[in-house]
Amino acid sequence: MKQTPFDTIAAVSSPPGEGGIGIVRLSGDDALEIVSGIFRPYRGTESLENKLSFSMILGHITDNGRNVDEVLVSVMRKPHTYTREDVVEINCHGGAVAVNEVLRLVLASGARLAYPGEFTKRAFINGRIDLAQAEAVLDIVRAKTARSLEKAVGQLDGTLSEKIDSVSNALKEVLVLCEASIDFPEEEDVGPFDYRTVKKKLFSAEKEIAVLTESFETGRVYRDGVFTVIVGKPNVGKSSIMNAFLRFDRAIVTPIPGTTRDIIEEQLNIDGVPFILADTAGITNTNDIVEKEGISRSRSAISKAGLALVVFDYSSGIDERDIEIAKSAKHTPHILIINKTDLERKMDLGRVAQRTGLKTPFVMLSAKTGNGLKSLEKRMVDMVRSGGATGDYTVMVTNRRHFESLRKSKSEIDHALQAVAEKRSLELLAFDVKNAVDSLGEITGRVANDELLEEIFNRFCIGK
Repeated sequence: MKQTPFDTIAAVSSPPGEGGIGIVRLSGDDALEIVSGIFRPYRGTESLENKLSFSMILGHITDNGRNVDEVLVSVMRKPHTYTREDVVEINCHGGAVAVNEVLRLVLASGARLAYPGEFTKRAFINGRIDLAQAEAVLDIVRAKTARSLEKAVGQLDGTLSEKIDSVSNALKEVLVLCEASIDFPEEEDVGPFDYRTVKKKLFSAEKEIAVLTESFETGRVYRDGVFTVIVGKPNVGKSSIMNAFLRFDRAIVTPIPGTTRDIIEEQLNIDGVPFILADTAGITNTNDIVEKEGISRSRSAISKAGLALVVFDYSSGIDERDIEIAKSAKHTPHILIINKTDLERKMDLGRVAQRTGLKTPFVMLSAKTGNGLKSLEKRMVDMVRSGGATGDYTVMVTNRRHFESLRKSKSEIDHALQAVAEKRSLELLAFDVKNAVDSLGEITGRVANDELLEEIFNRFCIGK
């Protein structure tokens, strides 16, 4: 079969493995015909072709008269579907064998296997959603917290796209004024070019874009999470702290120093803020090759972290290893933790601040008993939010691609404002404004090439 953008496609749209149901989804002009050929309804008089849109019918998927599975078939007719094509979903029992058998029969009957993200790509191509909304679909699937889900759903509803279109339309008004004066300079009804009005419109657009770009730090946190490393010398209780956060034993804890030799990562949701928590190997001098590699990775993790939890041992004195670790975390946002407060105190807290040069207040913690854990969690959330991660933005930018396009657009507007201030040629002004509009169009897909579309939709799973 020749592959074209309008083939009828099919894929498994439910997660792999066992579950209550498994879904095989089809989209395209032949979807109803293909499923009708392998489906036998319980009521012999019923027919998929005669079913109203958004209705379901019970029956069996068959293979040469043999029942493969009892299923519910959903019928959705274009254009009011996800892809704006005819869509049929076969709801099977959730075993891998049953689902794959149904998919095999669908493909053998004339459908082809969908590419990654092809259902959503068709929704974009057919004009049901724009590119920013398509990317929101992926953000919904990958949402780490209720807040990140809320922001992704808002983007899918078009809140970001509406704001982008509003700014873009304002810039297009400037472009119209420029082009009218360029093309019809002598016409009476055009009049002299109004630099004051153009300047006002450009400033307004720049301000709108600035608010969107400022929201990115907040949006990025809620979308991707804060990469948070737990660092310290061996046996200060880093793994115990990791386990205390998670409320289960994820990392191995023993009295023997150097147990953790690689970075262990887990996701953590604290008050709606997602953290990617990383337990690192204890930093010390060692001749062990494996331990050296773990320490090297720990140092690398500190340099990439958005937040470092620097751990000291309440039951031992501060030494050169503590000082070296503190120095390595100095330029990363950090929280100082004094762990093992359930044991006898041997640490001079005043000397810790003096010798390490780290001035932030300590959090006193016993990972073993949990005392101080709530205070630590609150400090983590407060640090993220005080760094600009809680701006109450009506519209929030969560995607770096969108952020970069906004920055490009703002830069072009700055050039345009300079052109207005210096009363440069209107051709140059129009060029800058058009570039600003095009940069905004990259966000919604009004300006997009095949390479960009392929890059975006290849991030999706097959079946979405």
